Amino acid sequence: MESGGSETGACTGPLAPRCWGDEIVNLKNQEQRAEFEGRFSRCRNSLYFLAWGALGNVRETEGAMENCYRKACRQPQRFTSDGEFGSWMIRLLINEIVLVANQRKAESSELSEAECPEAR
Repeated sequence: MESGGSETGACTGPLAPRCWGDEIVNLKNQEQRAEFEGRFSRCRNSLYFLAWGALGNVRETEGAMENCYRKACRQPQRFTSDGEFGSWMIRLLINEIVLVANQRKAESSELSEAECPEAR
């Protein structure tokens, strides 16, 4: 998995999103941006393991994490604690996991119909 990095270098490593820079479009100042990055960094490992446990696939896990991060960047919320922020991120991630599961199911159905057209 690729590493990402912010302008300040706050988030690097194997679980870092690849898109720190321009993706944080709705954070109005450096203080908000730093707060968001810090909170995301603190809950990143838990989010990754939740997604991995549900999806069991590195590519899908990384995609769900990145989509979750991007959605959070587009709709930043103000929270008084890391716990509230983490709960919000878990909710966003679970929505992404459900989307991936639904896509898998749809792809599986399409494959089954393509392999056995008489099963319709």
